[in-house]
Amino acid sequence: MKKLLVWTALLLLPALGFGAASKAKWRLEKSKVTYTVTHPLHVVHGKSLAARGEGLHGSDGAWHFLVAVSVKSFDSGDNNRDLHMQEVTRAGLHPLVKVNVDIGRIADQKAPQKLTADVKIEFAGKTAEYPKVELNILEWRGGQAHLTGTVPLTLKDFEIPPPALLTLAVHNEVPVKLDMWWSDSGKKAEKK
Repeated sequence: MKKLLVWTALLLLPALGFGAASKAKWRLEKSKVTYTVTHPLHVVHGKSLAARGEGLHGSDGAWHFLVAVSVKSFDSGDNNRDLHMQEVTRAGLHPLVKVNVDIGRIADQKAPQKLTADVKIEFAGKTAEYPKVELNILEWRGGQAHLTGTVPLTLKDFEIPPPALLTLAVHNEVPVKLDMWWSDSGKKAEKK
């Protein structure tokens, strides 16, 4: 029940902040969020298909998105490794990764297209900002947009001590790839 309340509050908060001044409301339909951890002996990829999000195209022409994903939803293919990841990222106290994305004006609704976004992430009880993250619009038609991008996240940004295996610590860099399909709530999507 608590988890449901958190998700509900997270998805309603952006709507309260924009009110009638917004032009279009977008919904995250499908997503794949993948992190990569590099250890001197191997590389690990964890993924989640459970992200939720909303976006608003404001009357000022700017785009504002809020995406949230449960830390426990990430799967690296090894249950013990996933449990250890949840422990070191303090998932018991901070169960969600919250991502705020702000994009300035977009010239037109065409694809492919490169954009830059200011990204703010709340994770493991800490907040980090990543200015000018490159995003790619791969497809945009009928009120649907497919975006990808990579956030250059590091463990140090969130004060997470690098886990070690055989006394060798993982690298500080943990890039997070985003692959997201958004749809305009006010438009009916074209059928493919």
